[in-house]
Amino acid sequence: MHTSGRFPIDNPRGRFASLDGLRGVAAVIVLVHHCFLMIPALAGPYYGNPSAAGALSWLVYSPLHVIWGGTEAVYLFFVLSGLVLGLSVRSRNFSWAGYFPSRLVRLYVPVAAAVVLALVSISLVSRLPVADSAWLNARPDGYTPAGLVQDLTLIGGVSRTISPLWSLQWEMLFSLLLPVYVLMAARAHLWVQLAATAALVTVGAVIGSGILVYLPMFAVGTALAARWDEIGAWCRGLSTATWIVALCAALPAMVSYWLIVPLLPSSLARSVSLPIALAGITALILATAYFEPIRSLLSTAIFRWFGIISFSLYLVHEPLVIASGFLFARPAVAIVIAVPVSIAVAYVFHLAVERPAHRLSRTLRTRYGAAAEPVPVTAPRQDAVS
Repeated sequence: MHTSGRFPIDNPRGRFASLDGLRGVAAVIVLVHHCFLMIPALAGPYYGNPSAAGALSWLVYSPLHVIWGGTEAVYLFFVLSGLVLGLSVRSRNFSWAGYFPSRLVRLYVPVAAAVVLALVSISLVSRLPVADSAWLNARPDGYTPAGLVQDLTLIGGVSRTISPLWSLQWEMLFSLLLPVYVLMAARAHLWVQLAATAALVTVGAVIGSGILVYLPMFAVGTALAARWDEIGAWCRGLSTATWIVALCAALPAMVSYWLIVPLLPSSLARSVSLPIALAGITALILATAYFEPIRSLLSTAIFRWFGIISFSLYLVHEPLVIASGFLFARPAVAIVIAVPVSIAVAYVFHLAVERPAHRLSRTLRTRYGAAAEPVPVTAPRQDAVS
């Protein structure tokens, strides 16, 4: 996910700056998503009232939903996490002894600081019900002791006081299970893994199992990582026309749920659309890495900057958006305030919390990693990643 640090590439001295940029775009989409949910017409469809969209239906039930598809952006984070951690395992200086403590610090320290920020926000801005705002009215008005423990541990569910933390519980489980994912990725054919993922997420959606819906998404990334050299060689041979067609299909595919839900019951639409969304996300990631116009665009300074602060933005923005929604009656005003404030606070949070946590994480990885030889879990590597 957005929590995994910057992306390595097959050249150990370089990085996939474009994938950092893509992660930054996804974090902004999540911010826009929560801002738009302050608008009653856009929140209604998320709360079982499809007709609420009214004149804004074009923004809900069309490919334009991709610009505020927060749930789909989180799916993208899951695949990216699988990819970056899967690639990191291929590094010659990787060791499991260093990985686990560094990963726990990398996740838990920023999350704990985000919980403190949410507590401050809730204490300063009362969350009284707001007329016609289904999303704001559904926000918890405080922490219970049990909810606080849930959000600080991320195991066994979260309180939803900071709703983005729902994804961190799956990120944490994936991080702890990474050896299993890497082993499966090394031993199974890529297409078998992708087909199995599609089947599992479909079944998970049908039976309502979060484990089957979300954990297999990370396997898409680890499967790609295990065959990254071969995939890269194949992608470099694709024509510009092929990439354009793939992108034109990938973006609507990501939000396919919203394109078919007017025609099907929501539960059926979700089970049908999840494999389609993952296919679109995979195509988008490959295009970002290997299609030069997209790669160049997302490697520019502004996108890289958002990639750098993406985890911080993801963690801190929602309490700030909610506070704006309760302080300002008009959603348009609340959005105009919430967006720059969220970005500014995320940058400060990155400097004050995330970057020191990342440094500590690297220190632990080096200290404990040096004490043990790397454990080989994949086939012999053709190159190293950083």
